[in-house]
Amino acid sequence: MSGHMKVLVCSASPDRVNHNAVLRTYVANGFAEVLSEQQVMACSLDYAAQAASHFQPDLLLVFGSCMPDSCNYTELRTYCARSGATLAFWLHDDPYEFDLNVKIYAYADLIFSNDQWATQHINHPRVYHLPLAADRQAHFRPVRTVLDRDVFFCGVGFPNRRQLLADSAAVLAPYDVAVLGAEWDEALPFCHNQRLANAYLPDMYASSLVTLNLGRRYNLANRRYQLDATTPGPRTFEAAMAGAVQCAYVEGLELADYFHFDQEILVFDTPAELVASIAALREDPQRRQQIAEQTQARAMRDHTYAARARFILSTLVSGTP
Repeated sequence: MSGHMKVLVCSASPDRVNHNAVLRTYVANGFAEVLSEQQVMACSLDYAAQAASHFQPDLLLVFGSCMPDSCNYTELRTYCARSGATLAFWLHDDPYEFDLNVKIYAYADLIFSNDQWATQHINHPRVYHLPLAADRQAHFRPVRTVLDRDVFFCGVGFPNRRQLLADSAAVLAPYDVAVLGAEWDEALPFCHNQRLANAYLPDMYASSLVTLNLGRRYNLANRRYQLDATTPGPRTFEAAMAGAVQCAYVEGLELADYFHFDQEILVFDTPAELVASIAALREDPQRRQQIAEQTQARAMRDHTYAARARFILSTLVSGTP
């Protein structure tokens, strides 16, 4: 089937309110790697119906967040009904926007959710769990032996993250730590309310002894079941592709499905465990390099958007979850 298949990837929300439009490009790159560049097209939701009419895809993959009120998929459903194409949605903000998923149930032939636990609660006959991933071209960096800092984190200062770093401030004091993003408490000397463009993140990952992996707890529309996220977000895979050694605060064991603990990713439960890992890596550069190489190899093998594209295409062939 995939030999002559054409795939159109569009965002699930208009670009004027879509802060993750770059991910659409990564998804399209993954399909192009599996198929060919001529068989894949990417566009915003605003132009998707028009693009489908001209490109005539066999699979129309709507990727992203369907939360904004301006999301309308009627024309896409009409195109698929007339052409026989498959209309699939790949949601990337579960479970934080779970309550609004209901708006796509009547449109979707297939639904893919980024979160394992949320997948179990989606009321649709064909639902699959599909984590996000990394893009080789955007995120790969050679593993470095000369490093610029001890600890790095970039992201929004959600309350759970602020509390964890406040609790860790004393043990992190001897180290060179950089925490960037929005909504941080700058009373902590290593926290700075400074946004960093996504294009620079892989370089920061690659040049840090340790990259912190801290999940988020911030729901926008998750009141019905109050689901806890179980699947790691895209930066876990992107950092791995960049050759980062990640220290992940463990809130569940699903992370072990993607990376082997102690070999490809380090985990911690307490500030004391975190600082023990940092100290051990500073004392043993060879182990740090080995972990970085192993996590990068795992990401390149299992966690690219090409791997995710193959999974999506396999569901079209199998026809069953």
